[in-house]
Amino acid sequence: MVFSLEMTSVSKNYLKDVLRALLHSIFFHRLLVNVTPREGHFLDSTVSMTDSKEVDDLIEERATEFYQKMSSPQNQQQGKIAVLFYEKKQKKIWFQFSKSEELICWEQWAITITVVDPQTESERHKIRKTMERQLNQNLLKILNIINDHKEHIPSITTTEGNPFPYQVAIPGYSESWGAMIKRLLVTDAPVDGNGGITSAGGSGGSEGNANTGARISN
Repeated sequence: MVFSLEMTSVSKNYLKDVLRALLHSIFFHRLLVNVTPREGHFLDSTVSMTDSKEVDDLIEERATEFYQKMSSPQNQQQGKIAVLFYEKKQKKIWFQFSKSEELICWEQWAITITVVDPQTESERHKIRKTMERQLNQNLLKILNIINDHKEHIPSITTTEGNPFPYQVAIPGYSESWGAMIKRLLVTDAPVDGNGGITSAGGSGGSEGNANTGARISN
């Protein structure tokens, strides 16, 4: 399943807060483990958050990375960020007469944010009101999606830790959205030689190369 969220008018000063709100809302509903709920306040919205330090750290990393990308000399006005959730499935390896695990993506979120640069106090006030309205609309959309789409969620087969690994990724300057998603579904969901799921680290690179910041967390 693929779900899309879009913010069309975000002032750069509030870019991190908007992204934090959307990502925390998604993870609160999709981190299917016992958590202690917390409240986060972004613009005029109250967002439910998990108590996972790993999720907190990941969101902060991606929010900072996204802000830096949108503030780069390339002067990008629109950026996208992906959230993917995976299921561990058994795969038969016939020539070894054994089984191995593979990661199958069961849900994707595509967040599109357009950055605007208000020049006057009147414009800043207008943009803030637009941001608040759009953020509330997207938070409600997340809630509706969560309530309306449950049939695709895999069965939870373990009580040890998070049952569904996840990634949050941003395409590099020279990488298209489609190319990044294809890579995350295939290349960056590796299985090690012993049949265990490995973690995919971010692929750093110089200007012009992909720097997705992708990470799979178990």
